[in-house]
Amino acid sequence: MNKKQKAHQSVTPGNGLATTVVEGDISYALKTWKRKVKQSGILDELKDRREFEKPSVTRRKEIQRATFLQQVKDTY
Repeated sequence: MNKKQKAHQSVTPGNGLATTVVEGDISYALKTWKRKVKQSGILDELKDRREFEKPSVTRRKEIQRATFLQQVKDTY
């Protein structure tokens, strides 16, 4: 069984984040689950919600990040 067949069998229909164990290969299912959780951004959102951040602080951070990225792009 190749990777595509395993990936197809490990996905539960109707739920993109759910995985099933194929032929007792728990390590493959765990890798798949970790990848899907990372891609969905669930953990990033949980980390952001731990503490309240004022909207002005959020905007200030975005502006600082954008100016930094612009400076980096301008230097190259």
